[in-house]
Amino acid sequence: MRPLVRRILSVGLTAGAFVLLAVLGLGLAALLSPAEPSRPEPEPVRPAAPPPPAPLPPPPPVAAVEPPRPPPEPPAAAPAPPQPVLPPVLPLPTRLQIRGQLIRGFDALKDELARCPADPVQRKFGTRAAVILELVGENGSARVASTSVESEVPVNDRFVSCARSALEGKSLAAPGVKPGMRLRFFLPIGPTGNSFAPSSASLAEVTAP
Repeated sequence: MRPLVRRILSVGLTAGAFVLLAVLGLGLAALLSPAEPSRPEPEPVRPAAPPPPAPLPPPPPVAAVEPPRPPPEPPAAAPAPPQPVLPPVLPLPTRLQIRGQLIRGFDALKDELARCPADPVQRKFGTRAAVILELVGENGSARVASTSVESEVPVNDRFVSCARSALEGKSLAAPGVKPGMRLRFFLPIGPTGNSFAPSSASLAEVTAP
């Protein structure tokens, strides 16, 4: 029995040795054989680039905008009108002297005024009425250039109209009046409307020539 086992073992070992040698030979041959050069991997096929986009149309031309005009300059201020040169006013003593002379000159015309209607027309108490004489100075007198009425109530038209006609154009003796002098003489009408009150007369807007 033993020789058979030994024989089997001997055969198995011999076969194994042959197989081992074969494997080693194949391995050595693989090592000694030149290695094939590695082939580069093929590059992936890239998709074709899309065509460039069509150029955009040029923008429409921009209309030239006119710059805003500057605001108009304010009109130049009109020059102030020249101040009128007022004639010199007579001093008060001279005015009072001329007033007294005009009252005396008016008294000299009483006879002419006496021809005017004397019908009384009672005026309301406290109201005023006067005939205004516009006088122009002459040599030693004042000529009545025109007359007007200033009244707060109706006046005796018949008497006033007659008196104005009698006074216009007349000259009142006044030695203190110089030629060219202009005077305004207020001659109050009496309360009954048919006479004047020269003692209450006043002189206004007296100017030198």
